[in-house]
Amino acid sequence: MATSSPTKRASTPSPSKHRHSALRETRDRAGALLSVAAVAGGLAAGLFFTDDRSLSVGWVALVGAVVAVAGFAGIVLSTVMVWRPVEGQFVHDAGVIVGLYLEGDPPVGLPALHRELALWLGEQANSNRHQLSGRLKWFNLGLLFLPVEVVGVIVALGDAARG
Repeated sequence: MATSSPTKRASTPSPSKHRHSALRETRDRAGALLSVAAVAGGLAAGLFFTDDRSLSVGWVALVGAVVAVAGFAGIVLSTVMVWRPVEGQFVHDAGVIVGLYLEGDPPVGLPALHRELALWLGEQANSNRHQLSGRLKWFNLGLLFLPVEVVGVIVALGDAARG
């Protein structure tokens, strides 16, 4: 029967660390998405409002501007939903384990403790997985709003350039 060494187990990242890393990466990407959308919108607004172009635009440019603003608002909403505080747990509180199981009256035996810890880890993994997948859905929605903003900007600037 093969047993794994303690050093090998300690060097292997836990699934909770992978989920925590995925959450951090998703938040970073959402921030980058928001930055790109803000820069694109700001440049478009700067071009749109120069040389009195904004006074001679037609309804097509106004529709494009509304679409661009709606796209930017969607990106902001999706970013806020990705950045909101996490209610899940990525670490395990040893004080709770000791207080409830080892110092309880009567103390829980080792097999029962292993069973409870395994069940608790499974519940936490499912909860964290569910929260992470929800945030990934919001991020994907934000990615869909980026082309909406870009199309709105192109339409508004195209109409403004024609005068």
